[in-house]
Amino acid sequence: MLVAACATAPTAAPTELADASPPLVDAITGTEVFPADVPLGDVMTVVVFRVPDNTPPGAEVFLAGTVNGWASADPRARLERNAVGALAVRLGGLAPGQRVEFKFTRGSWATVERADRGGDVSNRVAVFDPVHPVVALFVERWADLPAPASTRSGDVRMLRDVVVPQLGSTRNVWVYLPPGYASASERYPVTYMFDGQNLFDARASAFGSEWQIDEALEAMHYEGRLPGIIVVGVENSAARGCEYNVFASDPHPACGDRSALGDRTVGFLVETLKPRIDRDFRTRPGRADTAVAGSSMGGSMAVRAGFSHPDIFSRVAALSPSYQNTLAATPAMPAYVRAQRLTLPFRLHQDVGTAEHIRELGPDVITRNMLAVRDAARTAGLVGESQRTLLVEGATHDERAWSARVREVLGWLWSP
Repeated sequence: MLVAACATAPTAAPTELADASPPLVDAITGTEVFPADVPLGDVMTVVVFRVPDNTPPGAEVFLAGTVNGWASADPRARLERNAVGALAVRLGGLAPGQRVEFKFTRGSWATVERADRGGDVSNRVAVFDPVHPVVALFVERWADLPAPASTRSGDVRMLRDVVVPQLGSTRNVWVYLPPGYASASERYPVTYMFDGQNLFDARASAFGSEWQIDEALEAMHYEGRLPGIIVVGVENSAARGCEYNVFASDPHPACGDRSALGDRTVGFLVETLKPRIDRDFRTRPGRADTAVAGSSMGGSMAVRAGFSHPDIFSRVAALSPSYQNTLAATPAMPAYVRAQRLTLPFRLHQDVGTAEHIRELGPDVITRNMLAVRDAARTAGLVGESQRTLLVEGATHDERAWSARVREVLGWLWSP
């Protein structure tokens, strides 16, 4: 219970809060610095880059935790707007490795933060690291208010009814732009993703949960762990089983014996959508700065796109890839990948949870197929650290599981 958590006495004297009145550090550009009388080596900056969209105008947000005896409206722990518009507070007097527990409130425990579906939020925990002294977070919901209308973070835009000539249809396309995009002239790398309606906003997702791609990238940006990237998410349609399948020899149950349309979907990505994104947004269009990613059948599509167009994509992430549609089928992807020859730098991430199920396919079959693609990729030329294949203990086959690991996946995919 929240009250019990708040009533728990800290094991040590509360850490002194740094004076919040001077300008806050800009965690992105570093143009604002701490005053000379505040030692840099013992200050952690806590940034909140999103509060719910129904937060009352002018509402104050406070940090309450072990650093201030769980006071719900400590003026020293009031978050202030920093140079890039996020809320932030500085905690001073910390020792390396010191653990800080806290929650956010709007000034009372009746207005404490909650999970998106209304449940209690466990105490947040941050361990002070002088090398990475910024912790970036977001608030999903307040206890006294209903769920917000949207769960998007940062600059997420919608391109509606984009024509897909390869499939004779239209599709909505989501575009996430990094912090500072609107006011800068910089160009950015791009990750293209499948199942776009499930990436950024739980209210748009068919499953009521999202990947939290925007939250992952906002946090990594503010913490200085990943330069800004653009993410383009293409929505699926009711014909997903056909449009995300590339092998007619293994028809999806929802598609029957009709021809697989996956290569047409890939064609839309490379022939129609990418040129438009490169024209309308400040991208770095080269292959070194272009990635493709997805999950389940979208993960299989990402592998197909990457290996069929290595001149376009140099980085591929397939979370929980579905390489087989029924137990009666033999996966064709390993043979396809094995026949390719990669001569340019290329990076491939694959992972599977040990508790995954896709219809009648269990984790043993899903893992076996993933390992077969890994071995085929080695034959195609991906050796050493150019690919990695992970088993995620206890992870299931859903958006919540993918959101739990997407930050680490993106960090690896885009590492130098």
